[in-house]
Amino acid sequence: LNADKTRWLDDFALKGPSPTRNPLAWQYSPTTNGAHYFLFGKLGEQKGVLQETGFGVSFPNYIVDVQKDEQGEYTEAIQFQCLERGGVRVFEGINFLTRSPDMSQGRLDAMFARAKAAGMYPYGASPEQIHIVEHQPAGTPPIDNVWQRFYDNIGVNKLLALLESSTHSSFEDSEAAMKNQ
Repeated sequence: LNADKTRWLDDFALKGPSPTRNPLAWQYSPTTNGAHYFLFGKLGEQKGVLQETGFGVSFPNYIVDVQKDEQGEYTEAIQFQCLERGGVRVFEGINFLTRSPDMSQGRLDAMFARAKAAGMYPYGASPEQIHIVEHQPAGTPPIDNVWQRFYDNIGVNKLLALLESSTHSSFEDSEAAMKNQ
């Protein structure tokens, strides 16, 4: 988050592909032990709409629903992204976000109900349409096989680390430049 709290760098780490849905690819993917992806964000002019840039495109990210705990801290959110080009929808994303690493079926069902009430089912927010991202249990050791050692030997891990640090540096440099204007 930048100093005036209007822009941010979203650095999220993913591991994949899924070990249960695609176990063969899980063992041999260069991202099995993790990779970082980045989205740059800024507050939009419209309340509840964030402007984000990532994967080579900019798109609106609509905050559809938020839940707070007794202390007023955000605990859950539902986001919707939709990207159209030339009148054709080329991407839509629906994110159910929680701060809890474990979500009960009841809490997940409540999120589906809120998404339905918000009119999101036609866009893929129903339980039959949405893909639940599989999470690796805490403490699971990294995959160590010939393919992962190969990727390490040719420097894929160093390249991913360089991309991560340069992206952070770029964001920080742009912040410094904005302060000096």
